[in-house]
Amino acid sequence: MLKKSVAGILSVCMVLMLTACGKGQEQKPAVGESSEIQASGEGVVKIPIILTTGTNDSQDIQMRAIVEDFNREYEGVYQMEPEYLAGSSDDYRSKLKMLNASNSMPALIQVGPEPAFYELLVENDCLVNVAPYLEADGEWKSRLMPQGLQEFLREDGSMYMIPSSGMQLTGIYYNKELFEKAGIGEFPKTWDAFWEACEKLKENNIPALSLHTTETAWCPMLLSTAYLGASEAGRTFMDQQFPDDFETVEVKEAMELLIRQFQYTTPDAVGGTYALAANNFFSGNTAMIANGPWMMPSLTDEDYAEAGFAEKVGYAPFPENVMVGSMEQTSWCVTTDQGEAAAEGAIAFMKFYSREAYAQKRAVESGEFSSVVEIPQEDYDAMSSTMKECVDVTSDVDVVLPSYQTKWDPVIQNDVFGREIPNLVSGAISVDQFIEMLNQGAAQYKEDIQ
Repeated sequence: MLKKSVAGILSVCMVLMLTACGKGQEQKPAVGESSEIQASGEGVVKIPIILTTGTNDSQDIQMRAIVEDFNREYEGVYQMEPEYLAGSSDDYRSKLKMLNASNSMPALIQVGPEPAFYELLVENDCLVNVAPYLEADGEWKSRLMPQGLQEFLREDGSMYMIPSSGMQLTGIYYNKELFEKAGIGEFPKTWDAFWEACEKLKENNIPALSLHTTETAWCPMLLSTAYLGASEAGRTFMDQQFPDDFETVEVKEAMELLIRQFQYTTPDAVGGTYALAANNFFSGNTAMIANGPWMMPSLTDEDYAEAGFAEKVGYAPFPENVMVGSMEQTSWCVTTDQGEAAAEGAIAFMKFYSREAYAQKRAVESGEFSSVVEIPQEDYDAMSSTMKECVDVTSDVDVVLPSYQTKWDPVIQNDVFGREIPNLVSGAISVDQFIEMLNQGAAQYKEDIQ
């Protein structure tokens, strides 16, 4: 029995452009079955993978546990060999690019937030086409999000990205105690009410928002791109892959919203990192932070927040009932760099990873909700109040907008954002100048790939 069906997260009024594709094969035991596969004469097949660590990300924590389970079940046949990389997702992607240059990427990778890099890997035959594997194993295919299966399938019938069993939608965490102190009764449902709440917090000497300008300005850019979800024109713009013309009324307003956010933040936001922004929220210095449900474990981890902090925290969609999410960000690709045996072992691991028990665990602990795997009532009841709110708002969201990180080109994200967002929010350049730089960045990217 379920508390709620979350199938609605991928149906009504959604805007989801998901890229992709790959190959596959090899069948292993289904859920509840034991492995009777014998090791080949060549010995155990080793399957390298890079796992980030040190960020208290629930996805990373769970992946480590699944790797250990897989190695126990497939002892003598396959062995996942994780390399633990301390750092952020930016560090992970930088390492992948370095390894790609020497044809030594691990067998399994995630490239969702780097669509240009993903397309480069497809063009250079660096990824395995998983479509045949999925067609050969209907039970495995049935556990994956049908929306991803449809969107990741390329015109030639190939598929290089394995859809996950669910998707994480990003909204806003907010400190109910600080809201109450400022006389705010509930999370604002409109943008006008949102700015009124920011003003009330400011009047009570409470920085409303945890912000930063490094790492593609993730937190403030979530708010700005979410704003685009409130209008049809904005949703159409976010539907584009690698847009080359940012000169629209909606984008201009979104960038004005980006600037406005920095009136309600901490002095260290300009030039600050995501980790600093998150720490400001966990420390009770700020009232809100835009982020996804993967941050949930930190709310109860006393290395990050004081005991009892989680009880103060609510979770809400962005104003106008918009959330942000892209299935690419939780999907995996199998590479060709480690050879055929490792690639087939990686497919076996992805089948293992998609088992219903693990999909349910990701839903409960990471907010990776699914239209094909349901959350048992007892699991819902055991959730923290914040995660329950996440389930509830995800079930009832009106618009899901793709993340800018999966839609905009790397020149814009890495060069223009990194160099100019601090100048934009500090007033050193105007919105019009910034948009001109976005267009120049898009033109540069197109020139680079020709």
